[in-house]
Amino acid sequence: MSKNFKKSLSLAVLICILMVTFSSAKTYANEITPRYNNVLSASLTTSVNDNGTLIINYNYNGFPDITTKAVITTYVEKKTLLFFWTRVDIGQPNNEWIQTINDYEYSDDRIYSLPSTGTYRTTVIYKIYGSGGAADTITRQHETTY
Repeated sequence: MSKNFKKSLSLAVLICILMVTFSSAKTYANEITPRYNNVLSASLTTSVNDNGTLIINYNYNGFPDITTKAVITTYVEKKTLLFFWTRVDIGQPNNEWIQTINDYEYSDDRIYSLPSTGTYRTTVIYKIYGSGGAADTITRQHETTY
């Protein structure tokens, strides 16, 4: 094979690889929206004030004729040794708050006094039931620093 043919072939292969990469990225960007059986959306926001009061805001929006209940599990972790997360003792079994909501929508806050300064991560697991099919399990996390 000639030197020019090898260069042309190499260039053609490189162009094909780039085209596949960019077209794949574009496809995924348009398909990231999850679809749930029983709920439209579920979110979590957190904030902490100067006194160390953590405010956890829950919100989910279901469908009146489909969504029947949600079980919401929440736990708080503190970052230790720069990389590790340790659950904060909140005085509940397994250091988790578990609440059951028998409604198709919900929005409320939970307030907790953090024990010391540091970086905290709140995890909320929504398990939402209804007539739309299997229960939806949606996990949301948010970090805050106090």
